[in-house]
Amino acid sequence: MRGKIGKLWQKCMEQVVSGSMIYAVYHEYESDFTGDYTLSISAESFEGKEIHLDDETCEIFPVEPAPSHLSKQNVFNTWQKIWSLEKEGKLNRRYQKDFEKYEQGGSIAIYISVK
Repeated sequence: MRGKIGKLWQKCMEQVVSGSMIYAVYHEYESDFTGDYTLSISAESFEGKEIHLDDETCEIFPVEPAPSHLSKQNVFNTWQKIWSLEKEGKLNRRYQKDFEKYEQGGSIAIYISVK
């Protein structure tokens, strides 16, 4: 799965206009975070199919900033925190649409749909 995700990111980043906000949207969940899902990556500068996001029913998890670049490890660490909270019963996920939001200024947050 990691290889597929990396290729999707690479293809997307080749088409992104510099400074665009980027979204990685997880949807069409088979079950929970251990099952299959669909990942769509897009940017504000893209045209085409729209995915509507509802951030009003989300819990937001800021990703710790990296010194001078986007840190894949920091994003992964934040996902591990989310999965841990869920396993502990402290996060009641809906498994509708979750997304990562990459801001123009470099900040990243993960939005998790909750019940």
